[in-house]
Amino acid sequence: MDGIAVELREGYVFPELGDRAANAIESDLRSNAYATASDPAEFAGLLTERLRSLTSDSHVRVIHGDPFANRPKPTASQGAGFETQRLEGNVGYIHLASFVPPETFNSAADKAMRDLADTTALIIDMRDNGGGHPASVAYLASFFLDPSQRVHINDLIWRNRGTTNFRTESFWSSPTPVSYLGKPVYVLVGPKTYSAGEEFAYDLQALKRATVVGETTRGGANPGGLNEVGSDFFVVVPTGRAENPVTGRNWGGVGVRPDVSATSETTQEAALALAKRHGKS
Repeated sequence: MDGIAVELREGYVFPELGDRAANAIESDLRSNAYATASDPAEFAGLLTERLRSLTSDSHVRVIHGDPFANRPKPTASQGAGFETQRLEGNVGYIHLASFVPPETFNSAADKAMRDLADTTALIIDMRDNGGGHPASVAYLASFFLDPSQRVHINDLIWRNRGTTNFRTESFWSSPTPVSYLGKPVYVLVGPKTYSAGEEFAYDLQALKRATVVGETTRGGANPGGLNEVGSDFFVVVPTGRAENPVTGRNWGGVGVRPDVSATSETTQEAALALAKRHGKS
């Protein structure tokens, strides 16, 4: 398990915290602290719990077995997962479970937004959204921002491996075929909303371009890749963190807090009531 400590020291976006976590894991292994694990999968689970307790970072994870072994390769024909409806009162509704890469996402977003462009208000359901590509987040957000301006949406601060130096990757709005500017937007969130799904809600909330409705989200704001560390174990160690240009912060560890609180059972109804009320005003 030396590879886990190496990834924490060399790559974790918070270098001092990575050092402390690596030291703690090495100490645990020397003292045989995980001897109760009955199989490699349970061992990976115990390591994950320990690392998350040390870092308070829900993106950190240890996995046993190739996580891609039985996963079919995504194809463009599978689409980006947009589900659209028209609700009572000519309110548009989009359900989106993930942000797939832009080469598949953008054309699907164009179609969904064209289909709902003439609605009086729009509900975007992120309650099942587990994350994805930040460039796709920025593209979807662009539909709701002033097309005459280039708007700074989000930054990712990446650690240069093996150093305490960082680089910034910025995401800006881009041209879209239709604009939804000037009409109310409601973003539904809940405890399953995570990572890029949280970013979408957080960014539009910070830009005062959407009302966030529901329950506080999971709180994962530190992206990172999967690394093999030997013996069929893999570790996810975040090498970046989000930094919103409006707030100077992110939702990591605290989640996105809704503007309007509602239980999971009443979230959509609450947003629809707000949308219909706005339409009558």
